[in-house]
Amino acid sequence: MVIIVTGKINSNKTTKMLEIYKKNKIGDGFISIKNMVHDTVHSYDAMQLSTQEKNVLIKRTTFFDNDFEIACQIGPYLFNETTLRWIDQSIIKLVHKGISPIYLDEIGLLELEDKGLHKTLSYLIKKKIPLILSIREDLVEAIKTKYNIEINEIVYAS
Repeated sequence: MVIIVTGKINSNKTTKMLEIYKKNKIGDGFISIKNMVHDTVHSYDAMQLSTQEKNVLIKRTTFFDNDFEIACQIGPYLFNETTLRWIDQSIIKLVHKGISPIYLDEIGLLELEDKGLHKTLSYLIKKKIPLILSIREDLVEAIKTKYNIEINEIVYAS
């Protein structure tokens, strides 16, 4: 089972994923919480749904002060290697505990380039773990094709 939460940039996909999690009260995973400074994105925190534990996942280059090891970059955004490893390791533990569905927020350009959460997503798909993924609507077909995903439901955020 794969459910896609989709919409344009800033269409509340993360909020919709959180609503689904709170409504269904099953599964676990991660969403990305946007942090703003005035009208500019400062950073994103990865937050585990069940524990609400947060770690800095992404920082805009203008706010970066060498406070983490950079895994990769897309545009002005730097990705935290330690947080990506934390997500990977946490997901594997969830799978071993039999927890599903797994929620992953903001699957997109990095995964298409075999970066970001690519290995984790590939593992989950190979294991046929039920998933709830947020994907920007202009990337849904590319992600579906790359990972050979059969989508069971598409939920539009607004």
